[in-house]
Amino acid sequence: MGSEITVRCLEEQGIKHVFSFPGGVVIPLFDAFYRMDHNITEIGPCHEQNGVHAADGYARTSDTVGVAITTSGPGATNAVTGIANAYMDSVPLVVITGQVATPLLGKDSFQEIDITSVTMQITKHNYLVTNVADLAETIREAFVIAQSGRPGPVVIDIPKDIFTSKTEYEWKDIPKLKPVYPEIDQSKIEEAIAAINAAKNPMIYTGGGVLKSKAHQELLAFAEKSGIPVANSLMGLGGIPRDHHLSLGMVGMHGFQETNMAVINSDLLIGIGARFSDRVTGNCEAFVRNKKLIHIDVDPTEFAKNVKTDIAIHGNIKDVLPLITKGIAKKTYPEWYEKIKSWAIPYCPKDNYNPKSIINAINAAYPEAFVVTEVGQHQMWVGQYWNVKRPAQLVTSGGLGTMGFGLGASIGVQLANPDSDVILIAGDGSFRMNCQELITVSKYQIPLKIFLFDNEALGMVRQWQKLFNEKRYAQTDIVQCTDYLMLAAASGIPGYKVTNLEELKNVLTIIKDKEGPLLVHIKISNEEGVYPIVPAGCAIDEIYYE
Repeated sequence: MGSEITVRCLEEQGIKHVFSFPGGVVIPLFDAFYRMDHNITEIGPCHEQNGVHAADGYARTSDTVGVAITTSGPGATNAVTGIANAYMDSVPLVVITGQVATPLLGKDSFQEIDITSVTMQITKHNYLVTNVADLAETIREAFVIAQSGRPGPVVIDIPKDIFTSKTEYEWKDIPKLKPVYPEIDQSKIEEAIAAINAAKNPMIYTGGGVLKSKAHQELLAFAEKSGIPVANSLMGLGGIPRDHHLSLGMVGMHGFQETNMAVINSDLLIGIGARFSDRVTGNCEAFVRNKKLIHIDVDPTEFAKNVKTDIAIHGNIKDVLPLITKGIAKKTYPEWYEKIKSWAIPYCPKDNYNPKSIINAINAAYPEAFVVTEVGQHQMWVGQYWNVKRPAQLVTSGGLGTMGFGLGASIGVQLANPDSDVILIAGDGSFRMNCQELITVSKYQIPLKIFLFDNEALGMVRQWQKLFNEKRYAQTDIVQCTDYLMLAAASGIPGYKVTNLEELKNVLTIIKDKEGPLLVHIKISNEEGVYPIVPAGCAIDEIYYE
């Protein structure tokens, strides 16, 4: 039957976990999981969106595709935000949605939604399976598409009668996918080498594509031979160790002043696996002024999409960088380094209990942990201050900026990495969108360490209202009506309250070797802001401080 074929095809792909929520049309599939002999563990979230986020986190931190399963109608539409998030951040997912039986398609049947049309703009590909004979090859093809080239999500919509129909099935041993990349234009490599050797004040700007192509070692070799400083997008953190002397950290809206100034004043900018999003470039015309731009990417649609490109190199970053590294001169730029250093502005907090000291303390306690974030001020503080050492150590929603992403994603990260510490840094605004997943964390005893930054506000939006709307705090101050420690306790999760740095350090000592999930409630002021900040649409050297 189609339901059994679906399970076997997931086994063929080596899938160990699926994140699934049942419903009427997928009863045959869940029944197949229940009665068949297999090695796949089903994890049931409280909400389908969080199940897709869990599959997303799983995929980002493992060498596999994340898999989520939902029922039709509202089950499928609940998954849409998770699918869009994975699409924006180029995460390989296969999302299987149940559908009403084929005779009922197109008749406004109960819980019928044309989910392939709904998700067309946020998937690499999607399928509606109308013949059970096509099911196995459709699933196999979906996994190839999800992983190949620029990764992304694929949706397979399967009607109920396809799950119960019979056909011949033959097991296939699926070899490790060998991606096929475009042939690299050697003339473009030579142009890039000449431009790099001629530059006086060059900069490297990296994005998530470096991590997707597993080119972090090649990036490090290129940076060290060229002597060129490296800035990155939020999604590019981990491409080069943050404590490396050539690493300048994030560039853009919340980039440090020296980083933004270095990028905008460079005479050559080498963009690697980055999409030049508005959060990085600000005003595009100002961003590209007086510089030549080299852009390396596996996705040719990114070239000249947001900024002009002088030299576009289409290819797998892991293959392109060694070709450039081999041809460039070994150099350093002492005067340029000093100039960059002169732009730096020391951080001078009002007291020792502040976002930087809090992040530093947690980071010091868990230096090797995976760190997952929700979306908001706390996310930017992590981007600025966490010492991200390796690819995929930071898991965050970059392109879509999905509030509510973190708790589901951290469940997936922990299941994919059972022997590692997984830290979730959350803000109270985002946490309220997914806190029901504390039930999931408790049910499966997933040993997350949750650090909840509570400022009783939607902090990032409130900060914008403070700076640009004359402190008209419309709908951003959250009335404090929830005791988060009691909320955690209701799911059997112990909690700790922190109001100063000394208490935080004591709690970190207490919880260091504790097993199982826990929550640390960190009270901070709603006047804390993320600085520096560049107003949207401004040049990235138009930098605001409080």
